[in-house]
Amino acid sequence: MYKISRHLLTFLYLAIGTMSIFSCSKNEEPLSEKKNPNANVTVNEKSKLATISVTNLPARSEVQLVYANERGQILAKGLTDNQGEWKFDTKLLVGFEQHLKVETLENQHAKQIKTLDIPAAKQDLNQEQIETLLMKHTWNSVASSSRMLIRHQGSLPLDKFIGIAQKQFQFGPNGKFIFSVTSPLNFTDNKGTWSFDNQEISINTRIPLGPLAIKHVRINELTDSKLSLLAEISEGLFLIDFIPLN
Repeated sequence: MYKISRHLLTFLYLAIGTMSIFSCSKNEEPLSEKKNPNANVTVNEKSKLATISVTNLPARSEVQLVYANERGQILAKGLTDNQGEWKFDTKLLVGFEQHLKVETLENQHAKQIKTLDIPAAKQDLNQEQIETLLMKHTWNSVASSSRMLIRHQGSLPLDKFIGIAQKQFQFGPNGKFIFSVTSPLNFTDNKGTWSFDNQEISINTRIPLGPLAIKHVRINELTDSKLSLLAEISEGLFLIDFIPLN
């Protein structure tokens, strides 16, 4: 009887051990199948659009795109869907390759998923076409679509200058440039200058706080009804949109 009991106990121990191993291995299967968060970019050069896709995150995760620069600003924020995916479309910028950090926010801390490179768009207009269209209108700024890509250095409130102040650019013949602000105050400088060389514009003017140099200005978009400038000011980078002043 003792031998039978001993054999029975041995059998039970072996059976329980086998079941435990099977159970552990079963429980670990989903972990081995868990995928790491990922991000990719698809570029359509014809439409000048880049689509950024983020996958393999928990549902309703916070995601943001940030310019990969020590003073880089946030381009976009969003939440993943129930499948843990998020997509965002952004325009290619003429003469500027965009380097973006894809980050997820966990407990208010940013965790980088990947860095993506978006190629620069090509300029479709020649110098004569650009100069003709620039001088055709007085251009009135559109604050709602203008933004800062890389924060400037120094103490000038350029974020307000770009995103709040209502301003006009007038490109005159022989390099004459007139700059005006109509809100939140009234100011005009009619002694400014502009030049255009190698697909870049340089502007020297004055704002209410003093002289202002706008360098390496690239024509991101220019039609009879819209002007979009990618401009460097005080080591910062800004996208400034305009429409013709009626």
